[in-house]
Amino acid sequence: MTINVNNQSQSILENSSISTLLEQLNIISNGIAIAINNEVISKEQWSTTNLQEEDQVTIIQATQGG
Repeated sequence: MTINVNNQSQSILENSSISTLLEQLNIISNGIAIAINNEVISKEQWSTTNLQEEDQVTIIQATQGG
């Protein structure tokens, strides 16, 4: 199935969770926020939230600064 991650098409397996997506993309889960279709998903729900065909996933990396 195909989803969009930060406006880039990404092919993933059916019934993939957010956690599975992060593993597939080799993204470390510390310091990031994730939204699906403009709805922020809490980190506690990443392993139980399955992605759907054509979902728009936004991954935001926190940065430090002043």
